Amino acid sequence: MSGYDDTSNPYYGGGASGGGGGGGGGFMSQGYTNDSPSGPKKAANNSLRPVTIRQILAADQPHADADFCLDGVDLGQLTFVAVVRNMSQNATNVSYSVEDGTGTIEVRQWLDSQSDDSEKASEITQNTYVRILGTVKSFQSKRSISVGHIRPVEDFNEIFFHKLEAAYVHLQLTRGAGGDGAAPKGNATSASDYSGSFAAGAGGGNASFPDLSSPLQRKIMEALTALKVDAGEDGVHVGQIKRRVTQGASNYTDEEITDAIDELQNEGYLYQSANEDHVLPTS
Repeated sequence: MSGYDDTSNPYYGGGASGGGGGGGGGFMSQGYTNDSPSGPKKAANNSLRPVTIRQILAADQPHADADFCLDGVDLGQLTFVAVVRNMSQNATNVSYSVEDGTGTIEVRQWLDSQSDDSEKASEITQNTYVRILGTVKSFQSKRSISVGHIRPVEDFNEIFFHKLEAAYVHLQLTRGAGGDGAAPKGNATSASDYSGSFAAGAGGGNASFPDLSSPLQRKIMEALTALKVDAGEDGVHVGQIKRRVTQGASNYTDEEITDAIDELQNEGYLYQSANEDHVLPTS
């Protein structure tokens, strides 16, 4: 059974000496395992999962002592890319308020007086993008991230790569590798299998969306597929999509189209690109 090796993703490197009492890299996974003698098992808590902040906030927690669960899988170690909007530091920790276009969350890095955590924290400034590795915590119904490792983003391709990877893993877990709506069964699959196949699979796809039951969602994806040709890296403005969808005879309201775009983003068909008003398809 393969384990997760952070070297399989070029953007996870450099985390082996993360601050705050935990290594930022080298998470070894026992994998996603099905059909064990004791019944189905969820993913091991030490699998590293790429997520968005919206996914973190939407993760299930049946009760206060239960593990967080996302897409039917325990959410243990996670990683995401976000921009720092506010930060404050005291003798024991640094607190950051970060957002990634899908939501906002507080992350906290505990400082170790015997390490160079304080020096590392000084490299991070307001309105800069950072890669964060850590775990979800909840206190008084408010979720936050306990940071194992945090570093500035130097290659801005990492921002878009992460959004694609988070959507790809979500689709793998909810729809299965074959895209037939069924989750993989009977096989042990580790986080590295998703990450390792991402580079080969992310560029594929077509303009047909037979698995979308909503005619409006299909029209949006068809419009986005046509418009992205001339859109460039910034993506397609949602206003362009709305105008194209409502061309001719259409009874769709602006609010209905906005809600459908949000649903498509949640389901992993598209992602925010340059900002919250621009989107691109994930395939």
